[in-house]
Amino acid sequence: MSAPDPQWANAWSSTVSRTEPRLTHTHATVVSRNVRVSKLDAELLDGELTQMLREPVSNALSLVRPGLAETYRLEIDTVIRAVLFWLSVGSHRRATYAQGLQNLQYARTSGFARRVHLFGILSIGGPYAWARMVGSMSLAGWADAPHTSIRALVWRLVQRIERITKVAALLNFAAFLALGQYPSIVERILGLRLVHARPQILHSVSFEFLNRQLVWHAFTEFVMFAMPLVNPMKARAWIVRNVRSVLRLPIRVDQS
Repeated sequence: MSAPDPQWANAWSSTVSRTEPRLTHTHATVVSRNVRVSKLDAELLDGELTQMLREPVSNALSLVRPGLAETYRLEIDTVIRAVLFWLSVGSHRRATYAQGLQNLQYARTSGFARRVHLFGILSIGGPYAWARMVGSMSLAGWADAPHTSIRALVWRLVQRIERITKVAALLNFAAFLALGQYPSIVERILGLRLVHARPQILHSVSFEFLNRQLVWHAFTEFVMFAMPLVNPMKARAWIVRNVRSVLRLPIRVDQS
């Protein structure tokens, strides 16, 4: 077999050198877009999980006292988020349950454990403390205080901090959409980056958890529908009769 023409070889090398950077850039762009979509999906799934766990807790508290769940709804959400965070990210899993489903985890860097604990405190405890503080100030009438009083000055400072925080969150979200690195301000401050847990599986979503939830929801709906149709005395007699027949015990016949 004859050697290839040097001109063809040079042309091929030139073409490969020109197209390879473009292909690499295209692949990196697709990967970055997939990471952004996965992070947003994980945030939405974490919110849905908190809402799903809030419902049974609220139903249980409503049996204790009507309206108790609405009064302490902020505390309920905070406790649920804290427990989920501790059982997932705080227990060396490096990812929440939703992030694990999206093949994401926090990149381990120096001081990772300390920054994760700070992230939990600031992202969960911070909003709760701020909301309770603003609510208490509003109920105490700080907004209607005299314009030159200390309360009015503090209230205006709190309102200004809220506006600055909202603007910063908007700018951070715009930067996240452009670069795909930090979904929240706290993650940006602490330098916590979400990366793919298994880089070879870029955007693989597992529906196992969702399937279990759908099956459980359908089962509970069926039980709630069937319970009023069941006679408890007849059901108990049927169970006793079948258990005795399986164990080969004498079946007692009630004479009325």
